[in-house]
Amino acid sequence: MGYSADNNRNWNEFRWEKEIRQDEKRIRHYFRILPSCLDLPDEEDSIISKLMAYPDLVPSSANPDNAESYLDIFFEGDEEHLDISELKNCRDSDIFLNLHQLVLEWNIVLVRDLRHSLRRSGLAAACIFGLLLARSIDIIELEDAQMPQLRISLLKRILSGINELLGRLNAFSCRQHTLRPRLEMICHRLHNIREKVINILHETRAK
Repeated sequence: MGYSADNNRNWNEFRWEKEIRQDEKRIRHYFRILPSCLDLPDEEDSIISKLMAYPDLVPSSANPDNAESYLDIFFEGDEEHLDISELKNCRDSDIFLNLHQLVLEWNIVLVRDLRHSLRRSGLAAACIFGLLLARSIDIIELEDAQMPQLRISLLKRILSGINELLGRLNAFSCRQHTLRPRLEMICHRLHNIREKVINILHETRAK
């Protein structure tokens, strides 16, 4: 996520959750304006000018002096290649690994099986899966004693995302009955992940 531990370490979970919600709002707005700017000669400048119209979307930790480009002001983070095999022995990595497997399964359903009229909603579900993957990586990267309130807020956002996905998948089952057995299996596995996240949340609060 790129949040600064030095400035934000004393935030409570509600202040962190507000920041994370702003992060999600920033991402949604970026993808909303992206299609209108693609392939323009000044694509990045066009995006930035539209983002700058919403100063409340600028991250509280943004540092223009250290940004390589204006987009870095809005979207901080690590762009290194992720080697999934290195995560298997990390604490709480099963959340990410199980979600990653479900993402692969959902993408197959989306591309091969989902009715064309449902594709747009299917892409929205894929985006939620992607956000869940990003948050689960954040959980792995946070050490036990490092900003526990941030950890709690991230876990709460993961739960919120899972709940939204479950609602969307149930809606797909109702609208395309042939997918119901497969989607029920995905939902069952999401429920298992949800229980795991709830347990971690309780453990983190108890420390």
